[in-house]
Amino acid sequence: MSSRTGLAFLTVLLAVASCSQSKGLQEQADGDVIVVTITGGNVGTPEAPNAINFDPTDAFTVHLEMHDATGAIDTSFNSWVRISSKPGTVYSVSMSDPTLISGRNIKLVNGVADGVGVVIIASFGQTRIWAQDLGYVPVDPTSGQVPECANNIDDNNNGLIDYPADPGCYAPNDDDEGSGTGATGVSDIIYYALPRIADVRGAFTDNGTGTPFPNEQVDIDTGYDDNPDTNPNLSVNGGFKWDTIVTGLSSSGFFATDLQDELPSDPQTGLGYGGLFAYTFSAPTKIGVCDRLRLLQGTSADFYGYTELNFPTWSVEYWDPNARPCLVPDPVVLAPGDLSNTSLLFKSEASLVRVLADSSTNTTLHVGAHFGPNKPAAPTFTPTNDATNCDFNGNGKVDFTDPNESACSDACTSDIECSEYSAYLSEGNFTVVVSNNTPPAAKASVQAAAATSFDPVAYVAQANATNTIATLTSFTGNLTYFSGGSQFTIQARCDDDVRGYNADNQQPLDSYHSCVNQNGNNPDQQN
Repeated sequence: MSSRTGLAFLTVLLAVASCSQSKGLQEQADGDVIVVTITGGNVGTPEAPNAINFDPTDAFTVHLEMHDATGAIDTSFNSWVRISSKPGTVYSVSMSDPTLISGRNIKLVNGVADGVGVVIIASFGQTRIWAQDLGYVPVDPTSGQVPECANNIDDNNNGLIDYPADPGCYAPNDDDEGSGTGATGVSDIIYYALPRIADVRGAFTDNGTGTPFPNEQVDIDTGYDDNPDTNPNLSVNGGFKWDTIVTGLSSSGFFATDLQDELPSDPQTGLGYGGLFAYTFSAPTKIGVCDRLRLLQGTSADFYGYTELNFPTWSVEYWDPNARPCLVPDPVVLAPGDLSNTSLLFKSEASLVRVLADSSTNTTLHVGAHFGPNKPAAPTFTPTNDATNCDFNGNGKVDFTDPNESACSDACTSDIECSEYSAYLSEGNFTVVVSNNTPPAAKASVQAAAATSFDPVAYVAQANATNTIATLTSFTGNLTYFSGGSQFTIQARCDDDVRGYNADNQQPLDSYHSCVNQNGNNPDQQN
């Protein structure tokens, strides 16, 4: 699709396009359009798309023309247009004449700019280079010239003066209080691969600590491809080149994991960062553990450091135990030393993990003994068996501006056996102690709200009353993260994930049988 024949597409796209600039997109005058033509660079094909690139090496050469209502070049246009890409980010622009460049803005001379170099990064799927006339005429702040948008004069006589009051001012250094033509144009498609979960998680940019696509709509490659042109082995494995499996459900979403280690030829084998939480606001329906995702789309965002997919859309192949195995991967077993290894934990974020009592490594597991509703006593606020509640003012949380509540919380954090009681009441979090004495014991923050048969407070109270330890065999769940407390938490999915607190519930179940509907998940085949 050319820039001119794509005008109808462009009009619709402009209506929904997000814009971070303070000025925003202006209404486009009839007939005004910028024709954007890519004259150099690898644009890929649907069958052979470019790989997603987070390094500034994808360079394109672009030719720009401002066309008037007749379709002719508007030779009277001698102003600036802003260059962007959607999806992705423009890393840099260049021209042989540096006076025609200001940041990501290019000046058209007599309606034309030729040989514009554009380097883009973090693009995926069907990408286009955009050009927009925002009415922005940038002034070099070091030139001594006072721009219209900072001269305390109502230059365009609209009753509004300067940036940010005048909507025609893009920035304080804008030398035009007018809105420009509003003309916009997009290039033909540049084909990139879709991102996999690890790409969205930031495996190649920030070691999984944040998404490289913040607040951006992403279409995740789940491995499913029903197009015979791009998947010549469509009949193999139901059209899945690899699998992305639902590993857990919660009251506000579901967890999915890209099975990177299925195929020896998979370039992501052993990479990690394959887990992702899709936030659905309430309990998702018509989806279950072991289902295989065909489609997964949504807005990627970091919620207090935890990468989520918001407003998700999905389509699944329901798990039929008569047709294929469950495919949920084995949990990553975390040793005591792993619980302080943030790099390792970020690799496993949103994936299944497990802490495990193991006689072969002398590893033991128990719920922390200090866990109760009473208030620790001043001035040391030392936690005891029944006193770990640091919410002295009764507002339901620890107030870190209150010196007593803050000191109490610090004392609990320093005590390996302590679970802060108000955090348990509000979030369900408590402490499991993992120890093999090499290195010393470590705290694991866990949450067992979905394991409705397990009452950790009662279990600890019973153990303390008999001078025993509230031991567990294993605790399994999806690993979540909250940067407000720099805390990773293992979130159990159901009763199956908490093992060893009674005589009939000892060894951990394998992933094919834990928190799984053994009859399959197709709602049309269930009562």
